[in-house]
Amino acid sequence: MTNTQYQNTNILSTQGNADAWYRLQLFNYFRALLALCFITVYLNDWVPELVPGNYSHTGLFITVSVTYLLTALFFTTRLAIKKPGLNPQVIFHTLFDIACITLLMHATGGVRTGLGMLLIISISMTSLFLPRRLTLLFAAIATLSIIAEQVYSQFVYINYSPAFTQAGLLGILIFISAFLATYSARRLKESEKRAEETRAELETIVQMNEHIIKNMRTGILVIKNDGQVLMANNAALELLGQTNLEKNTTLQDTSIDLYQRFLDWNDNAIQNHKPIKQTHGLPDIQPGFSHIDQNSHLSNPPQGRTLIFIEDATKLAQRFQQVKLASLGQLTASIAHEIRNPLAAINHAGQLLAETSVNAADKKLTGIINTHAKRLNNIVENVLQLSRQQRGVPETINIYRWLLMFREEFVATHNLQAYQLRIAINPPGLLIVFDSNQLHQVMWNLCSNAINHSNMENSNIMISIQGEIDKDNLPYIDIIDNGPGIDEETQNHIFDPFFTTSSEGTGLGLYITKEVIESNRANIRLVALPTGDTCFRIHLQLAQEQPQTIKNS
Repeated sequence: MTNTQYQNTNILSTQGNADAWYRLQLFNYFRALLALCFITVYLNDWVPELVPGNYSHTGLFITVSVTYLLTALFFTTRLAIKKPGLNPQVIFHTLFDIACITLLMHATGGVRTGLGMLLIISISMTSLFLPRRLTLLFAAIATLSIIAEQVYSQFVYINYSPAFTQAGLLGILIFISAFLATYSARRLKESEKRAEETRAELETIVQMNEHIIKNMRTGILVIKNDGQVLMANNAALELLGQTNLEKNTTLQDTSIDLYQRFLDWNDNAIQNHKPIKQTHGLPDIQPGFSHIDQNSHLSNPPQGRTLIFIEDATKLAQRFQQVKLASLGQLTASIAHEIRNPLAAINHAGQLLAETSVNAADKKLTGIINTHAKRLNNIVENVLQLSRQQRGVPETINIYRWLLMFREEFVATHNLQAYQLRIAINPPGLLIVFDSNQLHQVMWNLCSNAINHSNMENSNIMISIQGEIDKDNLPYIDIIDNGPGIDEETQNHIFDPFFTTSSEGTGLGLYITKEVIESNRANIRLVALPTGDTCFRIHLQLAQEQPQTIKNS
């Protein structure tokens, strides 16, 4: 037996026992109420009026009635503590009912008063708890007690006319009722068992669904169409920057942008696949919407239910990037084999021609061959670099100290002066999260582009790297150069692969830079400055642990 089946069996057993105890308690209340009715009959002196002849015993009647009531109250206390067990209590209750009803029947003149019909109720209730054999045994005991009462009355009362025929008919009726009751009880128990098994299975399914939903990597929100949040799993809370949701929390309180996106979708049913940018260091999210009840938004909008799927847009972009890189990996393998070897041969042949030729025109042509062979080789190298791009390993970096070391290397390589690469980070103790090797690649590409596209002497080039924390508590750095700027048409395609405005460029530098930045959960964009200078702004991830004391420069 599996754990789930074992748990379901325990649930059914516990639930069945609870229902049985409840039914027995209800019948005991009926017993107490019946005793109160008998006492009321006695107090109003109705016993002689109800009993024909001189066969009534009011003293016995009130004694048995009070005993019946007190015993019913005693049974209530035993039922509350459930001691002794269910079956012993049912047996004792039934025997007591048979004894009391038989005595009351004797006190009111025998079977003719009709009190013996109460035994049918008692035996029928017994069939709900005990097996058929015990129920029929009690039916036999009740029948014998009725006949015995008639025999005893015949000896006790003078001129008493026994009603053995009525006693026998009542006994037969008790047996018939016992048979029918046991059959109905068995069917009822089977129905209850099936219902409880179904309920237990449904509870198990509900628990499994809740467990699956809570632990899904995709964020799940269930809301009413009026915006009230009904359920949110752990992934949704994490993506939205929430620890838990209080009662009556609305989607508008959780994320105003997500709520506006929901309203737009609810109006035109068109999914907007543009990510929602979040603040406070939270990732961009990509929501999806679906009505749980397809007609609820038409008939009663506030009561309808909507399912919202939330995914980390950065992770989605990374998945797309991995697909692209996998495709590029296959492409570059072919490029390396089909292009690089013939390209190396062409370049080598061009160099040999340049060395052996004395004609100026031939030297010019071989120079063109070598130049374009090198350009093609650079394209292949960039594509190979893109295909080999690995996901960054996050590191906590003091950006100001890191940039100081980067400046020493960069100005030495490009024969610049230190003042030509200005660094201004506020606060200087700012910590970010990025892969240091990939950050070096990004900064080197951007600063090199500032030199290559400046169209001026190196001594006139000025590059400024500025960084701070914006109003949303997100760090960013700007790479600004004093070049000629970028026209509006070029800005729209600047990050497209193989797009370049230079005859010597490959068009992959900024595209690779953008891919590397996004793989580190950051983003880059071109910012228009009033001065016309070129400015690339990189929004970074703020490290969780910042210095407690930071001095401004």
